Amino acid sequence: MLDTLNPDDVARWRRDWETMMRHYQPGRDDLLAAGLAAAEQLLGRAPERVLDVGGGPGTTAEAVLRRWPDANVTVLDVDPALLALADTALPQVRTVRADIGSPRWLPPAGGPYDLVLALMTVHYLPEDRVRDWYAEVQQLLRPEGLLLVGDVMPDAPGPTRQQSGGTDPWTAWWTALAEESAMRSLLNARAVALSGLSSAEFVAPAEWHRQAAHRTGFADATVVHRWADHALMAFLPLRDRR
Repeated sequence: MLDTLNPDDVARWRRDWETMMRHYQPGRDDLLAAGLAAAEQLLGRAPERVLDVGGGPGTTAEAVLRRWPDANVTVLDVDPALLALADTALPQVRTVRADIGSPRWLPPAGGPYDLVLALMTVHYLPEDRVRDWYAEVQQLLRPEGLLLVGDVMPDAPGPTRQQSGGTDPWTAWWTALAEESAMRSLLNARAVALSGLSSAEFVAPAEWHRQAAHRTGFADATVVHRWADHALMAFLPLRDRR
């Protein structure tokens, strides 16, 4: 935890993060609410252990805890600055720094989990890596567990998304954070941790994700919520895979 950070500042930065995420993920609040409701329905109960992959500053984890206050939640991300914000705001949450671009993320992730969430995360990975990632997630799920993936999933294949020009909300948020002296050392650590990493901006329709996950052993996949080109999918593993 970062005792030197002002809790009011941390709360403000996390609120601004959510505002930014709603820009990139229209209907985010409804999507998340639909996902948590679907998890309860498909699991038949509230999950006891939840992993938020690419959970950043823990705003999704906070929503999970509002619905399931007794859940044991882990936030996994490659970014030390974002994880520090999660640590400060949510001391009851376990944070793990790992890069899902490599299978080396599995040991620190721990498990097994009832629910694994990945919201606006898999598009960072190239196509082949997404396929491998689906196979790896199953190693973290309990046999009766559930994977929820929410991302850009248009109804039909389209071109890879291009970065927008000008000052987009993502750049604006990080620029504002860089002006905070308390974050200086963390942002330096972030620059080292993310050196050489970039987003593949991979986009595929929901059917591509269903087939990719099915080939790795997931038994079923369902779109539980859609908003324009954004979809949330629920994946159930094979019950006899272990």
